[in-house]
Amino acid sequence: MNNNELKQLRTLLFLEVAEAAKYIGNCEPRTWQRWEKGDRAIPGDVQQTMQMLALTRLDMLQVQVQYSKTDPMYQYFADYDEFYNKTGASLIKWRLAQSVAAALLCEREAEKWRVEETI
Repeated sequence: MNNNELKQLRTLLFLEVAEAAKYIGNCEPRTWQRWEKGDRAIPGDVQQTMQMLALTRLDMLQVQVQYSKTDPMYQYFADYDEFYNKTGASLIKWRLAQSVAAALLCEREAEKWRVEETI
């Protein structure tokens, strides 16, 4: 994984630099920024965690036909506290769920947006 891929995955997963640094890299935000700039090599465990989160996101999108609309992992929550109160899950899982919810919104509304010429 190179520095640009790390940044792309962090962004795809709706993670702020400080969140990724704390919960994935177990480092200071400045260290994470150095990885994204390419100033330092990205540790293997960080690469693996980011790849697994991205794969989990893909899996969630692929099985979304079978999901329940009441499943909080497929819903949008305005803030982490709301998600946590419903699920008890970690901030990383909240960010993952938000990324999935945004992708599902796009899929669900795409045809309507095309008709409305909003794209």
